[in-house]
Amino acid sequence: MILDTRQLQSTSSDILQICPRFRLLVIGKTGVGKSSLIQQAFKINEHVSEHRRGEADIDKEFVAPENKRFVLHDSQGFEAGDSRCFAIAKDFIDRRRKMPKLQDKIHAVWLCLSIPHADGRLLESGVEEFLKLRKEILGNIPIIVVFTKYDVFVDKLELDAMESDEPDEAALEVLKINTLNKLCIQPLKEVAGSDVLHTTVSTNQEYESTVRQLIDLTTTNVEKFVASEAALAMMIAQRVDIGLKVRASIAIGKKRYWRGIGSSMNFIGFTMWDCLSVIHKDIIDVWNFNDPHFYLASDKFKELMLKDLDKADVPHTVEAFQFGLSVVSTIITFLTPLVASGPFLSIVAPIAAGVVLVKWAYDTYQRTNIVLQRIMTYIVDLTCIMQILFLLVPTGSISRRVIKIAIKAYEEAGKNNVHLAIQSHVSVTRSGGDDALDEIVRLIKVHSIKAEEVQNLRTKIGLPVDLQVDEEW
Repeated sequence: MILDTRQLQSTSSDILQICPRFRLLVIGKTGVGKSSLIQQAFKINEHVSEHRRGEADIDKEFVAPENKRFVLHDSQGFEAGDSRCFAIAKDFIDRRRKMPKLQDKIHAVWLCLSIPHADGRLLESGVEEFLKLRKEILGNIPIIVVFTKYDVFVDKLELDAMESDEPDEAALEVLKINTLNKLCIQPLKEVAGSDVLHTTVSTNQEYESTVRQLIDLTTTNVEKFVASEAALAMMIAQRVDIGLKVRASIAIGKKRYWRGIGSSMNFIGFTMWDCLSVIHKDIIDVWNFNDPHFYLASDKFKELMLKDLDKADVPHTVEAFQFGLSVVSTIITFLTPLVASGPFLSIVAPIAAGVVLVKWAYDTYQRTNIVLQRIMTYIVDLTCIMQILFLLVPTGSISRRVIKIAIKAYEEAGKNNVHLAIQSHVSVTRSGGDDALDEIVRLIKVHSIKAEEVQNLRTKIGLPVDLQVDEEW
């Protein structure tokens, strides 16, 4: 079935036309951890810095084939006595600032510095000069000083504490703060002032929260000082913070198609398939999965989404569980017996067999409660399934197998309660549903997986199942 939604322009397309990629400049000496940081934040496979020591080309645009929503410029650090790299970076930034289009400008700068050893020097003279002149050089472009390899710093302090027979956890936490302040934060503020943005990061899994903090700090300041479109581009490009994905989905939905759903002028004259397809595109664009075969944009996936959209049974007794825990429990329950069956057996039965596009999908949009109910349900259902996919696919590409697992997990863990809540809401609302947006947002938040829970939930799943092995719908 070939459908044309060109007349219903997606909101995400409008935003990405203005700013198709987040443009990031990363500055730092070889070995400081730039490549691993970029790989962790944007979940890419390729080594970012292919140049040999001292041969970074700041003008070269690096775009990873598995995540085309960001573009990286790499600058080597400013070594003592080497004014050439400083001048090259300054000239590059100046040229980019003068470019008229937002998509060509630098949206943020990460200045990566290794946490020094005790009594070590944090800032080279060239870095000091750059920081002192940063407002003149960068204008409103946010710069964040990133202290890398925080795990090495912590491990050293913990080892020293154990050797000195002082393993007290509270005292150790105070020591971490004081030592970091002495080695990094105070020297930085003495040169750059108290308003300089800074954070610590480690790319080790147990410190993933530090990368999320960097992404959040970047997004917040890009939105404040650059442009909302650039901030949304960062939310789309990053693949480490599920909370930002949910937030961006809601923000883009609120701009157009989630408002006044029951009485929308946007949808007049279009079929329900057209209306849901444009909403579908907005949501999957935000989540920005590595989907080389476009399974998430396929008609088959949309048809599976429409299956049982009106269905709601007796509420599950597990309603009190957190959504994330319910999802993980469901996944473990139905995958465990199948693990021993071998990698080539279909993990989930062919759920698409016999699925026929529901007849009402061909109907023209009408301002009725059943239409309101269906659109609300589709939005929440799809957002929940995107969260489950985020949980299941931290790296690598999307397969039909993992999509089917996500659909199955949602059916068991939350779908029924969502459908009942929406049907109850619509039954008592006036036709037009001006408060539908608030209910959509409420239900998404109730059925959200928290960013700080993701790593623990992935560990709980922990089944030796290759989710990237593909299979038929």
